[in-house]
Amino acid sequence: MTTKQYPVLVLCGSDKKRRKLLEELDPERKYKSKALLPFLGKRVIDWQLEAFQASPYVKDIYLLGLTEEDVQFKTPVHYIPVAATSRIDEKLIAGLNYLSEHNEDTTTIIVTTSDTPGLETKSIDVFFDALEKMDGMYDGVVTVVPEQAALKEFSTRNRVVARFRDHQVFPGELFALSERVIIGAQKEIRDVSQIRRLFNRQKQHVSLGPILRYIARKPGLWVMIIKYLLRTLTLEEAEAALSRAFQFRLKAVIIPDPGFGMDMDLPEDYQSLETYVRRTKLAGKSPLQL
Repeated sequence: MTTKQYPVLVLCGSDKKRRKLLEELDPERKYKSKALLPFLGKRVIDWQLEAFQASPYVKDIYLLGLTEEDVQFKTPVHYIPVAATSRIDEKLIAGLNYLSEHNEDTTTIIVTTSDTPGLETKSIDVFFDALEKMDGMYDGVVTVVPEQAALKEFSTRNRVVARFRDHQVFPGELFALSERVIIGAQKEIRDVSQIRRLFNRQKQHVSLGPILRYIARKPGLWVMIIKYLLRTLTLEEAEAALSRAFQFRLKAVIIPDPGFGMDMDLPEDYQSLETYVRRTKLAGKSPLQL
Protein backbone atom coordinates (compact mmCIF):
# COMPACT_ATOMS: atom_id res chain seq x y z
CA MET A 1 0.00 0.00 0.00
CA THR A 2 1.30 3.45 -0.93
CA THR A 3 2.09 5.74 2.00
CA LYS A 4 0.22 9.03 1.88
CA GLN A 5 2.55 12.02 1.90
CA TYR A 6 1.95 15.52 3.29
CA PRO A 7 3.44 19.00 2.81
CA VAL A 8 5.22 20.29 5.92
CA LEU A 9 5.34 24.01 6.73
CA VAL A 10 8.23 25.00 9.01
CA LEU A 11 7.71 28.27 10.90
CA CYS A 12 11.11 29.98 10.96
CA GLY A 13 10.15 33.39 12.19
CA SER A 14 11.78 35.82 14.54
CA ASP A 15 10.39 38.45 16.88
CA LYS A 16 10.67 42.13 16.06
CA LYS A 17 12.52 42.47 19.36
CA ARG A 18 15.29 39.94 19.96
CA ARG A 19 14.73 37.63 22.89
CA LYS A 20 17.15 36.84 25.68
CA LEU A 21 18.17 33.61 23.95
CA LEU A 22 19.66 35.37 20.93
CA GLU A 23 21.03 38.26 22.96
CA GLU A 24 23.01 35.78 25.05
CA LEU A 25 23.99 33.20 22.41
CA ASP A 26 24.43 35.59 19.48
CA PRO A 27 25.66 38.92 20.89
CA GLU A 28 27.30 39.85 17.57
CA ARG A 29 23.97 39.38 15.74
CA LYS A 30 25.31 36.93 13.16
CA TYR A 31 22.10 34.91 12.90
CA LYS A 32 18.75 36.05 11.62
CA SER A 33 16.86 33.37 13.55
CA LYS A 34 17.49 31.01 16.46
CA ALA A 35 16.92 28.22 13.93
CA LEU A 36 20.33 29.10 12.45
CA LEU A 37 22.30 28.98 15.70
CA PRO A 38 25.18 26.46 15.73
CA PHE A 39 24.13 23.29 17.53
CA LEU A 40 26.36 20.22 17.94
CA GLY A 41 28.16 20.70 14.65
CA LYS A 42 25.09 21.69 12.64
CA ARG A 43 22.46 24.40 12.82
CA VAL A 44 19.46 24.03 15.12
CA ILE A 45 17.07 23.62 12.18
CA ASP A 46 19.22 20.97 10.47
CA TRP A 47 18.47 18.38 13.16
CA GLN A 48 14.75 18.86 12.71
CA LEU A 49 14.76 18.91 8.91
CA GLU A 50 16.76 15.69 8.79
CA ALA A 51 14.20 13.99 11.03
CA PHE A 52 11.33 15.04 8.75
CA GLN A 53 13.16 14.20 5.54
CA ALA A 54 13.69 10.65 6.82
CA SER A 55 9.94 10.12 7.27
CA PRO A 56 8.10 8.34 4.42
CA TYR A 57 5.05 10.51 5.17
CA VAL A 58 6.75 13.80 4.24
CA LYS A 59 6.40 14.93 0.64
CA ASP A 60 8.08 18.35 0.66
CA ILE A 61 9.30 20.82 3.27
CA TYR A 62 8.48 24.54 3.05
CA LEU A 63 10.25 27.21 5.08
CA LEU A 64 8.37 30.34 6.12
CA GLY A 65 10.49 33.23 7.39
CA LEU A 66 13.87 32.29 5.88
CA THR A 67 15.13 32.88 2.35
CA GLU A 68 17.71 31.17 0.16
CA GLU A 69 20.00 34.11 0.90
CA ASP A 70 19.70 33.41 4.63
CA VAL A 71 20.48 29.69 4.49
CA GLN A 72 20.92 26.86 2.02
CA PHE A 73 20.61 23.12 2.52
CA LYS A 74 22.08 20.07 0.83
CA THR A 75 18.65 18.47 0.60
CA PRO A 76 15.72 20.14 -1.21
CA VAL A 77 13.50 22.62 0.62
CA HIS A 78 11.12 25.30 -0.65
CA TYR A 79 11.27 28.93 0.48
CA ILE A 80 7.91 30.65 0.82
CA PRO A 81 8.23 34.45 0.61
CA VAL A 82 6.90 35.89 3.86
CA ALA A 83 8.47 38.26 6.38
CA ALA A 84 10.27 36.57 9.27
CA THR A 85 8.38 38.74 11.75
CA SER A 86 4.94 37.95 10.31
CA ARG A 87 2.32 36.51 12.65
CA ILE A 88 1.62 32.77 12.58
CA ASP A 89 -1.78 33.25 10.94
CA GLU A 90 -0.16 35.35 8.20
CA LYS A 91 2.47 32.68 7.61
CA LEU A 92 -0.13 29.93 7.42
CA ILE A 93 -2.13 31.85 4.82
CA ALA A 94 1.06 32.50 2.84
CA GLY A 95 1.87 28.80 3.02
CA LEU A 96 -1.63 27.76 1.96
CA ASN A 97 -1.62 30.20 -0.97
CA TYR A 98 1.81 29.03 -2.10
CA LEU A 99 0.77 25.38 -2.03
CA SER A 100 -2.45 26.16 -3.92
CA GLU A 101 -0.58 28.16 -6.57
CA HIS A 102 1.75 25.20 -7.10
CA ASN A 103 -1.14 22.72 -7.34
CA GLU A 104 -0.21 20.88 -4.15
CA ASP A 105 -2.79 19.00 -2.07
CA THR A 106 -3.94 21.33 0.72
CA THR A 107 -6.48 19.00 2.33
CA THR A 108 -4.22 18.49 5.36
CA ILE A 109 -1.16 20.64 6.01
CA ILE A 110 1.46 19.71 8.59
CA VAL A 111 2.95 22.57 10.61
CA THR A 112 5.97 22.62 12.89
CA THR A 113 8.36 25.14 14.41
CA SER A 114 12.07 25.37 13.57
CA ASP A 115 13.61 25.24 17.05
CA THR A 116 12.92 21.68 18.21
CA PRO A 117 16.11 19.74 17.44
CA GLY A 118 15.05 16.86 19.70
CA LEU A 119 12.30 15.73 17.31
CA GLU A 120 12.90 12.15 16.15
CA THR A 121 11.67 10.48 12.97
CA LYS A 122 10.21 7.56 14.96
CA SER A 123 8.00 9.90 16.95
CA ILE A 124 7.09 11.96 13.88
CA ASP A 125 5.88 8.74 12.27
CA VAL A 126 3.79 7.92 15.35
CA PHE A 127 1.92 11.18 14.72
CA PHE A 128 1.45 10.42 11.03
CA ASP A 129 0.26 6.89 11.80
CA ALA A 130 -2.42 8.36 14.08
CA LEU A 131 -3.34 10.91 11.41
CA GLU A 132 -3.79 8.14 8.84
CA LYS A 133 -6.14 6.24 11.14
CA MET A 134 -8.26 9.37 11.59
CA ASP A 135 -8.77 9.46 7.81
CA GLY A 136 -9.72 13.15 7.59
CA MET A 137 -12.17 13.09 10.50
CA TYR A 138 -10.67 16.18 12.15
CA ASP A 139 -9.97 19.77 11.08
CA GLY A 140 -7.15 20.24 13.55
CA VAL A 141 -4.88 17.64 15.12
CA VAL A 142 -2.39 18.74 17.77
CA THR A 143 0.29 16.81 19.60
CA VAL A 144 0.67 16.77 23.36
CA VAL A 145 3.47 15.33 25.48
CA PRO A 146 2.88 13.67 28.89
CA GLU A 147 4.50 15.72 31.63
CA GLN A 148 5.78 12.59 33.33
CA ALA A 149 7.66 11.51 30.23
CA ALA A 150 9.34 14.90 29.91
CA LEU A 151 10.29 15.08 33.59
CA LYS A 152 12.78 12.28 33.06
CA GLU A 153 14.81 14.56 30.82
CA PHE A 154 13.70 18.17 31.35
CA SER A 155 12.27 20.44 33.99
CA THR A 156 8.70 21.31 33.03
CA ARG A 157 8.49 24.38 35.23
CA ASN A 158 8.69 26.56 32.11
CA ARG A 159 6.02 24.60 30.24
CA VAL A 160 2.28 25.23 30.12
CA VAL A 161 0.96 21.94 31.50
CA ALA A 162 -2.74 21.12 31.14
CA ARG A 163 -3.85 18.89 34.03
CA PHE A 164 -6.83 16.79 33.05
CA ARG A 165 -8.33 14.01 35.16
CA ASP A 166 -6.67 11.36 32.99
CA HIS A 167 -3.65 13.14 31.50
CA GLN A 168 -1.16 15.86 32.40
CA VAL A 169 0.23 17.16 29.11
CA PHE A 170 1.89 20.11 27.43
CA PRO A 171 1.84 21.10 23.72
CA GLY A 172 4.04 19.35 21.20
CA GLU A 173 5.70 21.08 18.27
CA LEU A 174 3.83 19.36 15.44
CA PHE A 175 0.23 19.67 14.31
CA ALA A 176 -2.02 19.23 11.28
CA LEU A 177 -4.54 21.76 9.99
CA SER A 178 -7.17 21.54 7.30
CA GLU A 179 -7.55 24.29 4.74
CA ARG A 180 -10.88 25.08 6.41
CA VAL A 181 -9.16 25.88 9.72
CA ILE A 182 -6.40 27.99 8.19
CA ILE A 183 -8.93 30.13 6.33
CA GLY A 184 -11.77 30.15 8.87
CA ALA A 185 -9.91 30.42 12.16
CA GLN A 186 -7.38 33.17 11.43
CA LYS A 187 -8.47 35.26 14.41
CA GLU A 188 -8.34 32.29 16.78
CA ILE A 189 -4.90 31.27 15.52
CA ARG A 190 -3.68 34.85 15.91
CA ASP A 191 -5.07 35.12 19.45
CA VAL A 192 -3.55 31.81 20.57
CA SER A 193 -0.17 32.68 19.05
CA GLN A 194 -0.16 36.00 20.90
CA ILE A 195 -0.87 34.20 24.17
CA ARG A 196 1.92 31.75 23.42
CA ARG A 197 4.36 34.59 22.78
CA LEU A 198 3.46 35.95 26.20
CA PHE A 199 4.31 32.57 27.71
CA ASN A 200 7.62 32.42 25.87
CA ARG A 201 8.68 35.82 27.13
CA GLN A 202 7.57 35.29 30.73
CA LYS A 203 8.13 31.60 31.32
CA GLN A 204 8.92 32.19 34.98
CA HIS A 205 5.20 32.98 35.42
CA VAL A 206 3.72 30.15 33.39
CA SER A 207 0.08 29.26 34.00
CA LEU A 208 -3.01 28.38 32.01
CA GLY A 209 -4.75 31.55 33.19
CA PRO A 210 -4.52 33.54 29.90
CA ILE A 211 -5.80 30.58 27.88
CA LEU A 212 -8.70 29.95 30.26
CA ARG A 213 -9.65 33.64 30.15
CA TYR A 214 -9.54 33.55 26.37
CA ILE A 215 -11.76 30.49 25.92
CA ALA A 216 -14.12 31.77 28.63
CA ARG A 217 -15.32 34.32 26.06
CA LYS A 218 -17.42 31.50 24.64
CA PRO A 219 -20.27 30.76 27.12
CA GLY A 220 -20.50 27.21 25.79
CA LEU A 221 -17.11 26.47 27.37
CA TRP A 222 -17.92 27.58 30.93
CA VAL A 223 -18.93 24.10 32.04
CA MET A 224 -15.69 22.74 30.59
CA ILE A 225 -13.63 25.35 32.44
CA ILE A 226 -15.38 24.62 35.75
CA LYS A 227 -14.78 20.90 35.33
CA TYR A 228 -11.14 21.60 34.46
CA LEU A 229 -10.64 23.74 37.57
CA LEU A 230 -12.22 20.97 39.65
CA ARG A 231 -9.84 18.45 38.01
CA THR A 232 -12.74 16.31 36.77
CA LEU A 233 -12.37 17.09 33.05
CA THR A 234 -10.90 14.43 30.76
CA LEU A 235 -8.83 15.19 27.68
CA GLU A 236 -11.51 13.64 25.46
CA GLU A 237 -14.20 15.84 27.03
CA ALA A 238 -12.05 18.91 26.40
CA GLU A 239 -11.64 17.94 22.74
CA ALA A 240 -15.41 17.55 22.33
CA ALA A 241 -16.23 20.83 24.09
CA LEU A 242 -13.68 22.85 22.09
CA SER A 243 -14.88 21.26 18.84
CA ARG A 244 -18.49 22.28 19.57
CA ALA A 245 -17.58 25.81 20.65
CA PHE A 246 -15.27 26.67 17.75
CA GLN A 247 -17.11 24.54 15.17
CA PHE A 248 -13.97 22.74 14.08
CA ARG A 249 -13.34 19.07 14.77
CA LEU A 250 -10.29 18.98 17.04
CA LYS A 251 -8.21 16.09 18.31
CA ALA A 252 -5.05 15.64 20.38
CA VAL A 253 -2.47 12.91 19.80
CA ILE A 254 -0.35 11.91 22.78
CA ILE A 255 3.34 11.47 21.91
CA PRO A 256 5.39 10.02 24.82
CA ASP A 257 8.64 11.55 23.58
CA PRO A 258 10.39 14.10 25.85
CA GLY A 259 11.94 16.03 22.94
CA PHE A 260 8.71 16.38 21.00
CA GLY A 261 7.52 19.43 22.90
CA MET A 262 10.83 21.00 23.95
CA ASP A 263 11.45 24.08 21.84
CA MET A 264 14.13 26.70 22.40
CA ASP A 265 13.06 30.00 23.92
CA LEU A 266 15.49 30.55 26.81
CA PRO A 267 19.28 30.06 27.06
CA GLU A 268 18.74 27.16 29.46
CA ASP A 269 16.52 25.49 26.82
CA TYR A 270 19.48 25.50 24.42
CA GLN A 271 21.73 23.90 27.01
CA SER A 272 19.27 21.20 28.09
CA LEU A 273 18.40 20.33 24.46
CA GLU A 274 22.08 20.11 23.61
CA THR A 275 22.53 17.51 26.35
CA TYR A 276 19.40 15.65 25.26
CA VAL A 277 20.26 15.52 21.54
CA ARG A 278 23.78 14.39 22.33
CA ARG A 279 22.34 11.46 24.28
CA THR A 280 19.57 10.52 21.87
CA LYS A 281 20.70 11.31 18.35
CA LEU A 282 24.48 11.17 18.71
CA ALA A 283 24.47 8.19 21.07
CA GLY A 284 21.73 6.50 19.06
CA LYS A 285 19.29 5.93 21.94
CA SER A 286 15.64 6.37 20.97
CA PRO A 287 13.68 8.87 23.10
CA LEU A 288 10.86 6.32 23.26
CA GLN A 289 13.24 4.06 25.19
CA LEU A 290 14.28 6.65 27.79
